[in-house]
Amino acid sequence: MIRRYYNLVLMTAWLAIAAVLLAPDWFFPGRAVPGGPIAGVLALALAAYNLVRWWAYRSLRQNRPGPNPLAVRRHRDEGEGDAA
Repeated sequence: MIRRYYNLVLMTAWLAIAAVLLAPDWFFPGRAVPGGPIAGVLALALAAYNLVRWWAYRSLRQNRPGPNPLAVRRHRDEGEGDAA
């Protein structure tokens, strides 16, 4: 289950990092944050990348065909194959 939302968790983390880097005065008043706006834009790009990956995996799972309802499942008889 966690695998399904892994990219969304990463996207949320990158968005939080981008917010801190792009608006440091809101989070750390009076302090300079290393990296500046370039690192914030990079964090936004990584958040977008994770969103696209999540969307692609979600689309892949939805378009995958399910089991064939007309397939016949073979069952092994209880007495068959016993050499004892």
